Amino acid sequence: MNRKLALIILAIVLVLTTLPATALGANAPSFSLALTNALPSLNQDVRITINGKQLTDLYGYELQVQYDTTRLRFKSASAHWTGLTVPASDKNGFITFAHTKLGKSAGENGAASIATLSFEAIAAGPAIVKLTRVKLVDSKVEAVTLTPNLQAKLNVSLSHPNLSFSDIAGHWSEADIKRAIVLGFVNGYADGTFRPNQSVTRAEFTAMLSRAIPLPLPSEGEVALNFTDLDQIPVWAKPYIAEAAATGIITGYDDHTFRSKLLINRAEMSVMIARAAAFDLTLNLTPDYRDESQIPQWAKTAVALSSEKALLNGRGNQTFAPLGHTTRAEALTVILKLQGLLLP
Repeated sequence: MNRKLALIILAIVLVLTTLPATALGANAPSFSLALTNALPSLNQDVRITINGKQLTDLYGYELQVQYDTTRLRFKSASAHWTGLTVPASDKNGFITFAHTKLGKSAGENGAASIATLSFEAIAAGPAIVKLTRVKLVDSKVEAVTLTPNLQAKLNVSLSHPNLSFSDIAGHWSEADIKRAIVLGFVNGYADGTFRPNQSVTRAEFTAMLSRAIPLPLPSEGEVALNFTDLDQIPVWAKPYIAEAAATGIITGYDDHTFRSKLLINRAEMSVMIARAAAFDLTLNLTPDYRDESQIPQWAKTAVALSSEKALLNGRGNQTFAPLGHTTRAEALTVILKLQGLLLP
């Protein structure tokens, strides 16, 4: 089934075959809203995940969410399942977002995360986000409409986040760490540490990049996450990975896995950075490093261009260390440089 046909079918189902919620009786699904940050500072990210329980053969859905436009700016919405996403529409503080599976995919049953919406905090004060309507479609193309009227409360603060960490004083990236914390694309740990020298996973780096850079999401319906190891991607990371995948910043491996828990290496990071910067990767360039022969062919142009634009540095003795792991400090420093290149 092609994407256009799937969109048409989903639209027809949602409009014409909706049954009353009373048809479900005691077996009606229930929903909840999970906030990533109930006390955001100005300009920080707020992610709200819609979770469902008692789901039965859930194949497609349409969500309606209302939010406070004076405190929040809607950024994006992403589905948590493989399939086809209908781009979210945002009109006067009402967001409509739909997604469907494709082909003979099994519907979701029991408890599952359904979708995540991303907002930016733009003004101080209390704000409410409401889930006002949910249309559910099963694999038999039957639909039901529910009105959960759930709400998530948050309070945007004028104050800056805590910048005191026990392990960053005197670190080469101390100033960049504090700046990244204020910008809201990275956080410290509950024990008061930042762990600047800790290696970063593919999921963690993707999340940092997606939080920091306004990604040019497609204006037309796109295929949502379709990695074969989707069930191994942490729930918190799925919306960030979905955004990066939709824009082509990440493509996964040849076996269609993403491997979210794998530590990202510097060659992989260089390609993601180059794609986010919209560099021309069709060029055939050779980076000027002593270990150039160790840089994978698919990363050489990305390394060359990113180094030329001073987004990436070597690791001493004129080497790049393409298979070396990226630390939290290195990752946020590169992303800050990318922000400086892309943002006014």
